[in-house]
Amino acid sequence: MSQNAAEDLSTIAEAEAEAHTEAGETAADGSEKLSKNEQKRRQKAEQKAKEKAEKDAAKAQARAATGGSAKDDAAREDDLDPSQYFEMRQNQVAKMFTEGKNPYPHKFHVSITIPEFIEKYSSLEPGAALPDVKVSVAGRLNSKRESGAKLVFYDLKADAAKIQIMSGLQHYAKEDEFAADHAVLRRGDIVGVEGYPGKSKTGELSVFPTKITLLSSCLRMLPKTVKDSETRCRQRYLDLMLNPNSRETFITRARIIKFLRDFLDARGFLEVETPMMNAIAGGANARPFITHHNELNLDMFMRVAPELYLKQLVIGGLDRVYEIGRNFRNEGIDMTHNPEFTACEMYAAYWDYN
Repeated sequence: MSQNAAEDLSTIAEAEAEAHTEAGETAADGSEKLSKNEQKRRQKAEQKAKEKAEKDAAKAQARAATGGSAKDDAAREDDLDPSQYFEMRQNQVAKMFTEGKNPYPHKFHVSITIPEFIEKYSSLEPGAALPDVKVSVAGRLNSKRESGAKLVFYDLKADAAKIQIMSGLQHYAKEDEFAADHAVLRRGDIVGVEGYPGKSKTGELSVFPTKITLLSSCLRMLPKTVKDSETRCRQRYLDLMLNPNSRETFITRARIIKFLRDFLDARGFLEVETPMMNAIAGGANARPFITHHNELNLDMFMRVAPELYLKQLVIGGLDRVYEIGRNFRNEGIDMTHNPEFTACEMYAAYWDYN
């Protein structure tokens, strides 16, 4: 054997010995021989696992001692994905059924709306309360904040207004129900609150509840905001929950239609309703939607305009008529044009444009 080959074999043998020393070898009795570095690494991992287990046990004991504080639970729920959250809420509702509780009561008496509550009691001084005045309000929980096991704060929204629910154990009618009632409540739930009005020491107008009733669970995880245009249009209920401006759009539209009616009624116009389905597509130059009347076995057209029927009413002697209703035009669509839209059309005999 050459000298170079002998040196190569010696180098390989040294490398193998070093690798066995680092990774550990198996002894004759089957036990694993570990290097000092591997032993230190494993000892550190075992120590960290032990410390983590002790911390988790301490947290569990603290929750049990305080009656089940939900701060840790809430933090964990925020980490759930939507499907896990949905499953968790479904299980919660099923548990209420098995316990004989109705998670969807059919009725709750509301004695005052939230805007009325704000108008009536906003003049109270900070720290003041009216325990002899009983009120019951209802709405959707917009947030939940816990301050220990005996005090929970909520923001309750309804009718575009918001008040605080300051629920303390000392105010609750049945102290043994306090923890159970609050444990099932989450952001997005619809609740009914019975209690009395007051203000917190910081001046926040609040209801101090003697009883909170879950009226409807929000099974889906409610996002903080929704800005995507398509989501807002396709899930209008979500848009209304989270964007106050959308609600104002609905209210403004209703006011405009009311103004139109009042304006025309005051000038002697009569509001009428004309057929939505026509045997001929008339009244405007537009492509119609086609539907089928099963009983008559007849294809019909959704109206593109009410013009022809309104003119027939004028011929029949109704000198001033108008209609506010839906028209259907099977044409282009974009953010400002919809194939189904509302129009106001009016006719008056003996008038011209001036």
